[in-house]
Order: sequence, then C-alpha cells, then structure tokens
Amino acid sequence: MINLTGCYDLHIHAAPDVSKRKFTDDELAERMLKAGFAGFGLKCHFAETTARAALLREQFPQLNVVGGVTLNRSMGGLNPYAVEMCGKMGGKFVWMPTLEARAYKRFHNPNMSDAEAEKFLTVFDVDKHLLPSVHEVLEVAAQYKMIVCTGHLSAEEGIEVIKAAKEHGVVKTVATHADNPADFYTEEQQVECVRLGALVEHCYFTVFKKRTLPEAMVSQLKAVGFDNVFISTDFGQPDNLYPDEGINEFLVTLSQNGVKDEDLEKVAKINPARLITD
Repeated sequence: MINLTGCYDLHIHAAPDVSKRKFTDDELAERMLKAGFAGFGLKCHFAETTARAALLREQFPQLNVVGGVTLNRSMGGLNPYAVEMCGKMGGKFVWMPTLEARAYKRFHNPNMSDAEAEKFLTVFDVDKHLLPSVHEVLEVAAQYKMIVCTGHLSAEEGIEVIKAAKEHGVVKTVATHADNPADFYTEEQQVECVRLGALVEHCYFTVFKKRTLPEAMVSQLKAVGFDNVFISTDFGQPDNLYPDEGINEFLVTLSQNGVKDEDLEKVAKINPARLITD
C-alpha cells in the first residue's frame, strides 16, 4: 500500500459555504500539508473558489491548491461570463450544473412535475442538442485552458459535453464521479469518455456511503484503465471523514480489492497532478 505523500484530492467542499462543512479552508490546508499531500481542489456548488485557492497558495506555498466555478443558478447557470472571469483569475475547473442539474433533481425527486423540473438546468434543448450557451461556455473554457467537468449532468448529457468540448479545443475534460448513482456512467460510457479524451473521476463518497460496492468500483477502474482515472473524496460534509483520512481509506480499500501499488500511484498522484498541470 502506498503512503499519502504526493497525493491529491481534487474534489473537496470546505467552509465558507452555503451548507455546513466539517472544516474551513485553512483547517483543510493544514491537515493536507501535515499528511503529505501535494495539493487539493476546492469546490463549491454556488460560488467560485478560485480566489480562495489563490489565498491558500500564498499561505501554504507547498500545496498546489486549485479552484473553479460551478455553473448553477447562483452563477447565472450556463454563463460564459462567469467562466471568463474565473478563467482570468486563474481558475482551473468549470463544473457543469451540479445540485441544480435537472437530471440530478429528477433522480432524487422522481415524481417531480415537468413545471417544477423546468426551473432547473439542462444542457439540452427539446431535441437533445446542446444549447448555444453550452458552446459559449466551452469556447471560453478553451481560451483560458480550463478543465471542463460534467458535474451532476446525466451521463447522456455529460458525454455530449465532452464531445463538444473537444471540438471547441478544450484539452482536458472530466467525467465527474462517474459511479455515483445520481449521474451513473456505465463501463461502456466511461470507456467512451476516455476515447473522447476525458479522465474519469471516482469519489470515495459513494463507497463510504455504501452506494457503490468496492468490487464494482474496481471493475470500472479496470475497464477504463488506470492511466485514465483519478480518485478524490467529495468530502467536507460534517458526518464524513476528513479528506486525508478518506483518501487513505480509499487507497486501503482499493488495495484490498486487488489494485496494485503502481496503479494506486497513478490514480492518487500521477493522474491528478497531470490533470491540473498546464
């Protein structure tokens, strides 16, 4: 089993935030530094995190802390201007809609009326073509060399975003927590994402919450190949572990289910470092 020195967790929710969080930005950075991490990513569903990441890099120069913008309604939805300002500040990530994605809302509220669903966000028009605003977002993301992530879109939507991102010149894309039941990508869909140039993200959240079996997770990792995957936690919720603990437990779980040390190095260190390095 590998140690935590040089690991990354690119999917963490810290305070300040709309929802209650287990730790502040500073507390998180102190823990990650002490644990030997090389860096981490701050995500917020309702505000950009690029400025917070920049402040942390000044305070903790040993850590590569990155942030970005999530395209929920508080940021104007599929808003290229929000992406542009984030890119100008040095933001790394553009997350497509998450908690306000229409598909996500319907998954958790299967009896939701069409009228209620219309309040939430999709990248598709009525004919399942990408909306013009999606193309505008992708153009800006390409200009600022940002990483486009599928957020909580459905797998069908996410694959179309990844395809279009490539066409617009976006170099790096991510299929976000692809095993999560709320936006589940089959193994075949994950392979398709990789064929289109994306990395596939798997978060410990779903294993920790027993929504994904470890054996199923390992099967998916093997299906796409360990060069094409990175792991994170999606932690920050008060009842979950700290991210350093989560990554360590994730690595132990993967090792116990037959993943070799050289592949653990790839998914926890090499691949996330490659993702956020220009």
